[in-house]
Amino acid sequence: MNNLLSTYWALRNKISNKICGTVHMPHQGKKRGDVLISYLIEPFICFPWQKLSTRHSSYWECLEMARLFAKRGFAVDIIRWNDNTFVPKKPYAVCIDTQKNLERLSVYLPKTTKKVMHLVSSHWKFQNDAEKKRLDALMERKGIRLVPRRVESPSQNIEIADFVEGLGSKASYATYAFANKQITPIPITSPCTYEFDGQKDFEKSSRHYLWIGGGGAVLKGLDLVLEAFSKMPEYSLEVCGPVSAEKDFFEAYKRELLETPNITYRGRIDVDGDEFKKILHTSIGVLHASASEGGGGAAIQAMHGGLIPIATKESTVPLGNFGIEITEPTPQEIERAVRTLSSYSAEELFHRSKEAWIYARTHHTNETFSKAYGTFIDTVLKP
Repeated sequence: MNNLLSTYWALRNKISNKICGTVHMPHQGKKRGDVLISYLIEPFICFPWQKLSTRHSSYWECLEMARLFAKRGFAVDIIRWNDNTFVPKKPYAVCIDTQKNLERLSVYLPKTTKKVMHLVSSHWKFQNDAEKKRLDALMERKGIRLVPRRVESPSQNIEIADFVEGLGSKASYATYAFANKQITPIPITSPCTYEFDGQKDFEKSSRHYLWIGGGGAVLKGLDLVLEAFSKMPEYSLEVCGPVSAEKDFFEAYKRELLETPNITYRGRIDVDGDEFKKILHTSIGVLHASASEGGGGAAIQAMHGGLIPIATKESTVPLGNFGIEITEPTPQEIERAVRTLSSYSAEELFHRSKEAWIYARTHHTNETFSKAYGTFIDTVLKP
């Protein structure tokens, strides 16, 4: 859509969202039907001169899903994923949901509606159990009992869905295996891409690392990473994420975050900003010790900057022949993995960095997402 039309729809959607909690994307060409997406509304109330949020890849991905249906002649209504009041009043050809709304919405949908679950995480029970296990392990190690941050409510979305597609890897898809549903893989994107940094001093950067992630510090293994680096003063760690919002965690790890010389706490960071690009230039690896994910987007964002991933299999981060797996969720295992990567020669680190960058640029871009999702619509969903 041109800027004038985009402005009209952004303004119209702002009003519609306030009044009805819904936004809309019009169909292109001859109308074939209506589609309902239960996901995010923010991308549809963004004016052309405003920058789409780079906090998470899901903002662009949701927008692109709607665009792909609109391009194929479908008018698209979008509601927020946690909207528990919207009642469908149209005979939608397709209904897509990410987490738990499909179960509620299905009661109101015609039998002809194709119900799709868009995966953005592991199964809710697996994730809840994984977080509890990590919290229990923390209690054993340090005698600290923290509040669960990523508890998901029970849902039968996977059982109700006619089609399943989405982000992740074999590890996260396996958590849905009990439902015996075919899953169409869709590659996660990254809000920003960068050129390969061939000017990096790989010898100098070999002892500098990044942890970046969203909410749920214990689920994502930040406690393990902080404990490991607090015992490795010769290695530095940059911590980027909204950790201070989790007051109990922040208080428990205040010494590591604020008073340990080799650890720098940055808070939430703009991945398109100069500060983050400087971290990419001076670091060698990104740590992702998560117990449950649906794409590992933060680590893949860092891979676009040439950082080498050190990750658990549950993080769903691709390791290929360049990364290092964290085989056990312990500070000792993280220390081993870090020391292993840093022991490689500058030439080997250059090679692994380039391979990580190539993988991200080949598999995790807007173009690969759009192609995969368009293929899903045309060859699997066939609305």
